[in-house]
Amino acid sequence: MERTDVIIVLIAVVTLVVMAKPLQSTPFWLVLVLAAVSYPLDRKLLSALESATGPGSTWASSVFTVNTGLAFAVLGSLVIRGVKSFRGTRAERRDRGLEIDV
Repeated sequence: MERTDVIIVLIAVVTLVVMAKPLQSTPFWLVLVLAAVSYPLDRKLLSALESATGPGSTWASSVFTVNTGLAFAVLGSLVIRGVKSFRGTRAERRDRGLEIDV
């Protein structure tokens, strides 16, 4: 196993451990869409990693691409969930002043 393969495996393990809980509560279609959108960035990150450490094997590049896609998908879903909750709290604040006690 080359040094690049070891680095990629460590990145994959850390990514899966950190992202396991948010992945359970994220819809599959959202993970799929966000991972597909982040694919060009994943390839650029992989080429930068390989230029710094040397070329890796094909399985390591696939593992890296999948895991970075999942990481970007989870981060994107957390951002979307945060924006939705922020919009919900703003709507609740506006409605509070309109309540009339009879």
